[in-house]
Amino acid sequence: MADMDQWVPEPLYREFIARLPIACVDVAIVHRGAVLLVKRKDHPARGQWWVPGGRVRKGEKLRETAARKAREETGLECHVGPIVHTAETIFPDGPGGIPVHSINACFFLYPTHSAARPRLDRHHAAAKWVRTIAEDLHPYVVRCLEAAGLERGRTAAGARPRRRKRS
Repeated sequence: MADMDQWVPEPLYREFIARLPIACVDVAIVHRGAVLLVKRKDHPARGQWWVPGGRVRKGEKLRETAARKAREETGLECHVGPIVHTAETIFPDGPGGIPVHSINACFFLYPTHSAARPRLDRHHAAAKWVRTIAEDLHPYVVRCLEAAGLERGRTAAGARPRRRKRS
């Protein structure tokens, strides 16, 4: 496993993102027919609903990154399933105004505990469980949600519809 305390100093990281694509892992955490989205506080995609995720550290396997990002960003311990989507994203609004090009692998995860209550890190403003794909999501997020079983305007495959209380 990668040394979790080794970070690239910020000036050097900015030089990297200005010149190279960055390897990232995102996670579609599925629980009771819904997928967890988080609202980003940081660039790129600041203010947008996104799947949790981030950079792969040197020496870290992609599956290890998926488990780490779920734990660090949402506080959820998860079982890591397969990669369900791969893509690249290019954002003009990266840190410090530097465009960011990332190569992404999105994994299917599910929580190890039945009471999955996210505890967000400082990089996210909110979290929500979604059962359908909203029209205003970034195309990459849409593809990750589709790969996790959600459809536009329909509940996840195999999800039980919520029962309405009788009055």
